[in-house]
Amino acid sequence: MGASSFYATANTANPQTAFQEARTEAAAEHGRGGFSGSIYEKDTFTLIDEPRRPEEAAMERAVELVRADDARISDKWGPAGALRITTRLGDQGWLFFGFASC
Repeated sequence: MGASSFYATANTANPQTAFQEARTEAAAEHGRGGFSGSIYEKDTFTLIDEPRRPEEAAMERAVELVRADDARISDKWGPAGALRITTRLGDQGWLFFGFASC
């Protein structure tokens, strides 16, 4: 089995609630059969302790971390990464990213 990178946002200030919302949305979009290559495959996340940034800048940072194969998010069976974001509408939210089995 391989791994695929994923990026998922949730417009909720609470990280645990945001994580569950992102997983629920991924299940609806990719199914619940396993090996979806999406955040649905993740059970936990790890906070990347960096300042909140606009969604676009956070996405650029997440891509950098994925390309660098950062140890905090590189395990397809390990936690997703989580960056604090300010959404396009000015709300607080989270960007979850990493590698998932596919």
